[in-house]
Amino acid sequence: MKRGDLGVAVIGAGRIGTLRAKLAAKPPCVGFIAISDRDASRAKALADEAGAHVHSGDNVAMIERPEVNAVFVSTPEGEHAAPIIRALELGKAVLVEKPIALELSDAHQILETLKRTNGKLRIG
Repeated sequence: MKRGDLGVAVIGAGRIGTLRAKLAAKPPCVGFIAISDRDASRAKALADEAGAHVHSGDNVAMIERPEVNAVFVSTPEGEHAAPIIRALELGKAVLVEKPIALELSDAHQILETLKRTNGKLRIG
């Protein structure tokens, strides 16, 4: 991967999202960072701290940015499904914090999307 090739969206600006954003800011291959959190002020604070390019209270808007090709899902566990599924549908690689979901139906929906899209999903 060349310098600046990777665009990362960090979805969720809590403890783990903060860790992921700070780590994403270090490698030279990362050329773009987007931060989102349902609390827009929290997203802004983390974006300022990590040197992100954009921030928002809208998870989908950050996932859909054309500069983003990898998504770190660090939302509360019960909110993992929607951002994972949207990112996979757009062909973006996903790293989600464990557990993949709290509800079995959400886990099934995620896995069905993964299979249908032949996507890339890792659980941290």
